[in-house]
Amino acid sequence: MKRGVLRFTACCLAAGMTVGGTGTVAFASRDTELAGIHTYAEESQEETAAQQTETTEDSAETEAAAESTEAAAEENTEANAETESVETESTEAAETEAAVDTSLNGTQAFAQCDEYINVRSSADTDSEVVGKVYNNGSVTILGQTGDWYEVQSGNVTGYVKADYFATGSEAEVIADEVGYNVATVHPEALMIRSEPSEDSEAIGMAEGSDQLEVVAYEGDWMKVALDADTYGYVNAYYVSYDTYYSTAETLEEEQARLDQQWLDYLAEQEAEQRAAEEAYLAAIAEQEAQAAAEQQAAADAAAQAAAEQQAAADQAAAEQAAAAYQEYLDAQAAADAATQQADEQAVVDAAAQAQAEYQEYLNAQAAADAQAQAEADAAAQAQAAAEQAAAEQAAAEQAAAEQAAAEQAAAEQAAAEQAAAEQAAAEQAAAEQAAAEQAAAEQAASEDTSYTDTSASSSLGQEIANYALQFVGNPYVWGGTSLTNGADCSGFTQSVFANFGIGIPRTAASQSGSGSSVSLDSLQAGDLIFYGDGGIGHVALYIGGGQVVHASSSTTGIIVSNYNYRTPVSASRYW
Repeated sequence: MKRGVLRFTACCLAAGMTVGGTGTVAFASRDTELAGIHTYAEESQEETAAQQTETTEDSAETEAAAESTEAAAEENTEANAETESVETESTEAAETEAAVDTSLNGTQAFAQCDEYINVRSSADTDSEVVGKVYNNGSVTILGQTGDWYEVQSGNVTGYVKADYFATGSEAEVIADEVGYNVATVHPEALMIRSEPSEDSEAIGMAEGSDQLEVVAYEGDWMKVALDADTYGYVNAYYVSYDTYYSTAETLEEEQARLDQQWLDYLAEQEAEQRAAEEAYLAAIAEQEAQAAAEQQAAADAAAQAAAEQQAAADQAAAEQAAAAYQEYLDAQAAADAATQQADEQAVVDAAAQAQAEYQEYLNAQAAADAQAQAEADAAAQAQAAAEQAAAEQAAAEQAAAEQAAAEQAAAEQAAAEQAAAEQAAAEQAAAEQAAAEQAAAEQAASEDTSYTDTSASSSLGQEIANYALQFVGNPYVWGGTSLTNGADCSGFTQSVFANFGIGIPRTAASQSGSGSSVSLDSLQAGDLIFYGDGGIGHVALYIGGGQVVHASSSTTGIIVSNYNYRTPVSASRYW
């Protein structure tokens, strides 16, 4: 019985497993395996030694008892030998398993670092860097060699140090925190409500294929974000639910992103310079307007003062003339009285007096007019001098503004020429890269003799292919589903089929698992072809003649390629 238990235990340990009380088999460490074997071996040796001691001390017992003791000792010796053999086999199995560990294959892991982790071409820190995974980025483990994981993430496949990645329950917590959850609308129109109820107020409407950010899943309803401060609910029955995670970048993708960031920075700097120039010109215009207003106010004040002085002079002259005229009337009345009294001399004298007083009035009026004219001339001269000074000031400020504008224009021209040169260099590099990839794809296609085109494509499949081709040249946007403004590979195919009323899943992996499976040697226009290493990571639409149209990358956008530019994995038909 003991020998049977020992053999069973040794087999489990050699396989890298432990047996629990419920009968479930789980992986154990190499140290635990060896410790378990040594413990049982030591117990067996102690038991044998005790039996031998008892046999020596009890030499007076019967020969049959001695033979029984010897038989037990031999059995324990055989058990020890078997234990040592199992230990050796277990050790060798454990060492082999440590070399290539497949227990985590297909597991999702998340990078935990300050900034990023290098992905290398082999499990060696001196090997080539083929990509980068940034903090909290997601990878799929393809295998483990020592303390290195072989991983696939985005368009990157390579090796990373296992110490910098979280798996298991820790990865599940991180996935909940960093995952971007998206609900894709299936009906042509779907109401977004204020509460998780069909009776609540409708606060918006989503159209078919729209993607909404999901912030919570509450029973039969999903809480979605409409903007930064507005949330609503959609019925989960009418949408599909996907979660996206940040993935690794190839060095080429990283360089393209950095180039775009530099172009965005240049555009931002240009916008800031333009805004500063406009603010400067506006300030100058405001200063000029204020100076003109002040000068006009001074001129108006001078004119007002001159008018007031003229009015005062006119008033004084009028009063003086009125007084003189009254004196004249009084004198005339006296003369009339004297005439009536027949006093001719008195009449003559009164008339002379009146004439003299009237002359004084005329003289006073002339003097007042001369004074008013002199004051008006002085005011006009002061206003002319002020206007001349204002004109000279405006001319000087205009010259300064034109000089500043000319200098600013020269600086902007230099910056634009530099940006254009850098853009031309980036476009040239991208064109050379695309040409190289196209040449390699055409070479591979010319060498491939396994392709068979069943060109008896259905009219619907050909219509789907023809419709997709009109979007060649449009941009690639990760997570996008717009045929004109940008889509990723699966968003492109989903939106193309949606135009024909055909609903397919959102991701390439999900699309490969649905539809009708098609042999790669029986392809027709309108079929979907899937690619990937260790899992489906890309999808393209077959258009006939050995070619596909697909949303390739952020560098090339939506393009036409040979169907075997990468090794195809499978194909599906939805029409």
